[in-house]
Amino acid sequence: MAHLARSAGLTGFAELALSLNIDPYRIALESGVPISALTDPDIQVSARAMSLMFELAAQRSGEDFFSLRTAERRRLSNLGPIGLAMREQPTIRSALNLLARYLWLQNDADSAQIEETGDFAIIRLGAPAWVERQGADLSLGVLMRVMRDLLGESWRPQEVRFIHAAPKKPDVYRRVFGCAPSFGQDFLGLVIDRADLDVAIPTADPVMARQLARYLEQIAAGRGATLDDKVRELIVLLLPSGGATVERVSQRLSMDRRTLHRRLAEEGDTTFSELLNTARREVAETLLKRSAHPFQSISELLGFSSLSTFAHWFKRQFACTASDYRTRTKLGRSAWAAGRWDGPAT
Repeated sequence: MAHLARSAGLTGFAELALSLNIDPYRIALESGVPISALTDPDIQVSARAMSLMFELAAQRSGEDFFSLRTAERRRLSNLGPIGLAMREQPTIRSALNLLARYLWLQNDADSAQIEETGDFAIIRLGAPAWVERQGADLSLGVLMRVMRDLLGESWRPQEVRFIHAAPKKPDVYRRVFGCAPSFGQDFLGLVIDRADLDVAIPTADPVMARQLARYLEQIAAGRGATLDDKVRELIVLLLPSGGATVERVSQRLSMDRRTLHRRLAEEGDTTFSELLNTARREVAETLLKRSAHPFQSISELLGFSSLSTFAHWFKRQFACTASDYRTRTKLGRSAWAAGRWDGPAT
C-alpha cells in the first residue's frame, strides 16, 4: 500500500538544509518529491520519499541530528486541522486520543496508541519497516513539541524510548527531550506520568471542539479505507501485547470472526492469516534493521510461542536466518551510505 503524507512534514527542512550548505531542492527531486512541497504544507506526497529526504540530508550535511533539529522548529499548528482540534480538547487525554484517531490525516504511514498502566501512560508510535533513524527521530521529536505546546516548555516525559541503536553523542537528544533517552528498545514512544493525561487544556472551547470534530469526521468518512486496511492497522497495534488474534480484531470491528473471514474473502480476496503474516514480516524487518534486540525478544513481540517457532517462520519468509538477515542488512546500509550500493536504501 502506498502511503501518503502532508507536505507539512517538511516544515523547516529547506531552511535547515540551506544553513548546512546542502541543496534541499536537489534532495527533493532525487527523492521524488515535488519542489513545491517545500513551501506548500498541504500537498500529498509519498511518505516513503519524504522519509528518504531526511536520510539523504543527514548524510550529505554530516548532521546526524538533522531530523531532531527540524523537529525543534515544529509547533502544534503544523498538524493542520488535527492540531487545531487538539487545542480545543478539555484534557491532554482527549487531545492524545484525537491524535491517535486522526494521525493518518498527517501521515497515513504512522500510527499512535495510548496505553495506561499503573501510574504511567505510554504514547507508542508505529511506522513501517522502511522508516529509518531520521524518520523515527522526527516523529518522536514532533510528538515532544506537541506535548510541550500543550503542557508548557518545562514539561518532560519520564522516559523516551527509541528502537534504533544509541548514537555516539546523544547530547542533542537530551536537549530536545529534557532527559536521556533509552535506545535499542522494543517500541518508539514516550512514557509519561498518567496524571498528565488529566491536565486541563486552558485553550479548550467546547463549541469549537464539536465543530472541529464534525469536520474531522467528514474527512474520515471519505477516507475509503478497505476492510483489509483496517484489519492490518489493528493487527499492528495489537501485536506487541500478544492480542493480534482474529477474535480480538473482529471484536474491535464489531463483528464475529465468521463475518470477518467472509468479508475479507469477498472484499479483498485475502485471509486474516495472510494479513497477520504480512504484519509480522513488517515488524520483524523493522526490529532487525533498526535495533539490536535479541531474537527471543523479537519472537515474543511478534506473538510466537517459542524462539524455535519464530526461527522456522522467519526462514520460510525470508529464505535465511534472522541472524543472517540482520548481518546482510547492516552491510547493505553501510555500502549504500558510502555510495557503493545500487540497491534500495532500506
